[in-house]
Amino acid sequence: MKKLFSLAILFITLLACDSNEADTPKPNIPLPELTTTVVSAITQTGATSGGTVTNADKVDVTSKGVVWSTTANPTIALTTKTSEGAGTASFASVLDNLTPATTYHVRAYATSEAGTAYGDEKTFTTLPPAPPKVYVAVQLQNAINKALYWQDTDIVPLSDGSKHAFAKRIAVNETGVYIAGNEHNASGKYVAKYWKDGVAVALSDGTQHAFADGLFVNGANVYAAGSEETAQQRRAKYWVNGTETNLTTGAKHAVANGVFVADSKVYVSGFMNDPMEVARYWVDGVEVILAQSDNAVRSVANGIFVVGTDVYVSGYQQINFSGTGRYVATVWKNGVITLLGNTATNSYATGVVVNDNNVYVSGYENENSINVAKYWKNGTAVPLSDGTVDEHGSSVFVSNAGDVYVSGYSGNVNTGIQAKYWKNGVSQTNNSGTYAWSVCVY
Repeated sequence: MKKLFSLAILFITLLACDSNEADTPKPNIPLPELTTTVVSAITQTGATSGGTVTNADKVDVTSKGVVWSTTANPTIALTTKTSEGAGTASFASVLDNLTPATTYHVRAYATSEAGTAYGDEKTFTTLPPAPPKVYVAVQLQNAINKALYWQDTDIVPLSDGSKHAFAKRIAVNETGVYIAGNEHNASGKYVAKYWKDGVAVALSDGTQHAFADGLFVNGANVYAAGSEETAQQRRAKYWVNGTETNLTTGAKHAVANGVFVADSKVYVSGFMNDPMEVARYWVDGVEVILAQSDNAVRSVANGIFVVGTDVYVSGYQQINFSGTGRYVATVWKNGVITLLGNTATNSYATGVVVNDNNVYVSGYENENSINVAKYWKNGTAVPLSDGTVDEHGSSVFVSNAGDVYVSGYSGNVNTGIQAKYWKNGVSQTNNSGTYAWSVCVY
């Protein structure tokens, strides 16, 4: 009897539960419904989209935004999404850190208690990368020499033509356009300086002639190499953000031509008369004399480039071949000599760059009494001019895309001299300068 009573109580309880469910049913919560805004303001690395919740009066949105991917149907499991907060108001979102020339899929999303819903999918393609600008340090020779530079076809003056000025080396990065050179002061002394975005920064005090011929920029740190006259000769030196370091005493004529910074070490190339010119470089002020070929009587170091522990120096040697002195373009790698020029004629190496394990050296070589501009790639000559008129290569730059740029000039004092540069062997000029001393691309 007791058992039947317990079952009766359980049955009544179940009926009561069923009765409560029927009287207060659980609400049916809908998912958000939304549309994705057409993508606009598309650039190389960004775009704008957004979304609109179309059933705003029926949902309580806790988070919303857009999500994108290079594949279809992106979801919020991805990190490439925006968060525009809660609420059902329409919203706009900025997509950033995109890759140029890439197709993307984007959807708006909204999350409520019922889950996450997505809008319709839009596709778009970011713009291709802008072509790099070519910058060239140029001297305009006249009664008064002017310093200027080219930015593609634009001509940017650095001096006003009231006193002699020279633009010798150019470097460009995210912080600005830098050009090293020198300019007369009111006393007629050359002042070593660099220009940043056209604003001059003096490196020497103007009491003696001083020259800045090499330049390297790392971030906002500016390294310049050059020389300054002394009572006896000329002293090789370099500057770091305007602070000078003397490399030689000035008792013997010495010049610094190039500078490179690697692993926080400052490498400077140049030469010192001892008694004839002898090529060398300095590492944080410590001198490394470069070997000369047999029968060489002088050598000069111009450019310098460092990769890891390998130090490349470009220049030339004067070597007596069968009693005849020839200037021969030379590159040193860790002090080991490679002759680039034909030992039967004169040749000169100016700049050096290493890119993707390839060594590029700019310069020129005399062929049939005409100077031919060229560069050497891994020791093999690539002529830039046809030998009908004198032409010279003064520096070399290799872009990330592998394009080879060489600055220089054509002609002579009798025919007229024209600043120019070559891109992959094709001559370029805007007829606004006499000598192009340096080229870079950014």
